[in-house]
Amino acid sequence: MPRWPSLADWLFSARSFAAAALALWVAFSLDLSRPYWAMATVYIVAQPTAGAVRARAVWRLVGTLCGGIFSILALPALGSAPPLFVLAIALWVGLCLAASLYDPTPRAYGFMLSGYTAALICFPIVDQPGTVFDTAISRMIEIGLGILCAWLMHTVLFPQHGAPRLLAASRVWLADLARFGADSLGGAHDPARFAAERRRVARDGATLATLFQQARYEARGRGAALLWAGRLHEHARALPTLLTAIGERRRALATRDPAAAAALAPLLADLAAWLAESAGNPPDAARLMGARRLEARLEEAARTAPQVPDPWAALLREGLVERLRELLDHWRESVVLTARLQAGEAGTPAPDLDDRPPGHVDPLLVALSGGSAALAILIGGAFWIGTGWSHGASLAMMGGVALCIFAQLDDPAPALRKFIQGAIIAVLVAGLYQFAILPRIDGFLPLLLVLAAFYLPTAALIPQPAVMAPALACTVTIPAVINLQETYSADFAGYADGGFATIGGLLLALLTARLLRAFGVGWRVARLARADRLDLARLAEGQAPAELRRLLNVMLDRFEALAARLQAVDARTVPVSELADLRAALNVLRLRREMPALPEATRATLEAALRAVAAEARGQIPPEALRARLDAALAACLALPERAARLAALSLSGLRLALLPEAPSPFPPPSPTPAESLPA
Repeated sequence: MPRWPSLADWLFSARSFAAAALALWVAFSLDLSRPYWAMATVYIVAQPTAGAVRARAVWRLVGTLCGGIFSILALPALGSAPPLFVLAIALWVGLCLAASLYDPTPRAYGFMLSGYTAALICFPIVDQPGTVFDTAISRMIEIGLGILCAWLMHTVLFPQHGAPRLLAASRVWLADLARFGADSLGGAHDPARFAAERRRVARDGATLATLFQQARYEARGRGAALLWAGRLHEHARALPTLLTAIGERRRALATRDPAAAAALAPLLADLAAWLAESAGNPPDAARLMGARRLEARLEEAARTAPQVPDPWAALLREGLVERLRELLDHWRESVVLTARLQAGEAGTPAPDLDDRPPGHVDPLLVALSGGSAALAILIGGAFWIGTGWSHGASLAMMGGVALCIFAQLDDPAPALRKFIQGAIIAVLVAGLYQFAILPRIDGFLPLLLVLAAFYLPTAALIPQPAVMAPALACTVTIPAVINLQETYSADFAGYADGGFATIGGLLLALLTARLLRAFGVGWRVARLARADRLDLARLAEGQAPAELRRLLNVMLDRFEALAARLQAVDARTVPVSELADLRAALNVLRLRREMPALPEATRATLEAALRAVAAEARGQIPPEALRARLDAALAACLALPERAARLAALSLSGLRLALLPEAPSPFPPPSPTPAESLPA
């Protein structure tokens, strides 16, 4: 819900208005043809932190340059053939938008700007193709001026650095993660509460990753210390998967062998206490010694496993101890990296994953996003050509641009509706300014005073996600509708035509979004879950690259995207088993690592089990058939004395727990001893 702007919001608005005023003054002084573009650019670029402004400014400048070059090449060649011109612009915008959605870094903004900058340059002068060079150069100067002024105010004179915010958010996230881990290890396993907390931690981790990407664009000295953040995030985001596997094994072991579960309870309690204690404290010698003692106890627990007649209980206990050791290693590394990050030590970058598309990028959604922007331009262009309306080109332009702005959303229609509301307010306010206020003032300072009365409170709402779309629409649209120039001029017919074209283009974008993108959050969640299932199938078939780090990051990307969406729908109505496929994939990798050391007959049995995993993931066989294959492979491995066979059996037990958590034990319960069979 919207809230009253905070002091930080008002300061953001003041800095933005100062940058806009400076950009407008310089544009007037240079006698630029459309000075309002410099003012509007300030609000498009403005962000709460210096790193975010710098990232957006750099890539907006690059995108503007590329879009200008395309305009200079395309409009003179195709301006005499409007249908071909509209088709070329539609394809360019759609392809650039698709490329931006595949890039997980701030440079995605450059791809998107390359597309819709061409539309912004070409459509207003489509009937004057000979002026495209001068217009493109002028537009690049105006946009560059706005970028420069925003950069000056937000990153040089009055910077609000994102690094302190990132560090504070990291401390809170690690503390929440520690509490979540301690509660998972020390308390009773409540699946519903556990899943809700797991999703909350994942959402916060994804937000941190965004802050890190922005903070990297801050001062070079700060960036060296922030290099630890990438490694920290990579270690810490793996913990929910481990805690889920630990919780499943605890539950199964407590059901199958309560005595074994009770014997491990003190160790789990001590590990939970160490997690909770180490979250908000530096990793001093005492805490690191505590970690080493816990590691020694885990090694002792693995080495001195009791001989029990139940092979399933033995596998559960052994797997539980192994996952606890992994949890300890990841958390200890997270604590050490946090201390280095907080101390400002120069870091070393993690192996680069930035150039890969994130796991939650859906090729179908990318195609629909690019296609919807192209379709809006084609429909608007056809209307313009068919009617001959002088402002009809703006219809196509606004339709494509609006769909680019909100393309990253699963369903852009709600945001577009809010943006349309803001644009309607902007058109009405622009009419008030143009015909009632501006004729009564004279001079640049009075102009700033009357603009500040609206801009300062409106821009203070931009940092709030709930009202960002209408607030941004107002700040960006008003200067363009007024056609703000150094010399006052008013044309009601031009104002009305421009306002109708702006609103009409946004309505066209909304209609196109409802036609091609109205699938809802549930559809997107199902697509994310299906992508995990297909990755698991390909891995089990040996078709996917068996690289643990890449697999972990891709599937965790999807989990974070899924966690962000399940807050908007009732998780109980979406049939998805969070992290099950990721846990299964990790066990498939472990199993394949041990298979070469096993006899040929056993390998054949394991390959049959993996084929069954792939077939079940693709929906080709029922879970009962998969269970039969896994149980046969498990029996074959337990019949061998080799260590590799034991490790393969552990991986199979992990596969079984991940994919079939409610399945009964693969072995009958052990027969009671004579003493146990006597009546009490």
